[in-house]
Amino acid sequence: MRNRNIVYRKIYARMALLGLGKSEVARLLGINYSTLQHKLRGETSFTLDEAIHLKRILCMKDALEDAFERCESGHPMKEEMHAAYDRQ
Repeated sequence: MRNRNIVYRKIYARMALLGLGKSEVARLLGINYSTLQHKLRGETSFTLDEAIHLKRILCMKDALEDAFERCESGHPMKEEMHAAYDRQ
């Protein structure tokens, strides 16, 4: 799949910077490769646990909502992610 279809470009760029392929990231998250592809394209949502784990895997210092900012118009991030992050 081409880069232009990736909704979460910050995540994809960080994976590339760290030399982590999608199959490795999927394994670390405990999900299938195809599931990760769907999530990166914005076709399905990351769960809160997946989002937090992915942020840690990629050593991202951005706030959770910034790390998962969508680069294309589409459905907004789940409100539960915003609320959970605000409580931390």
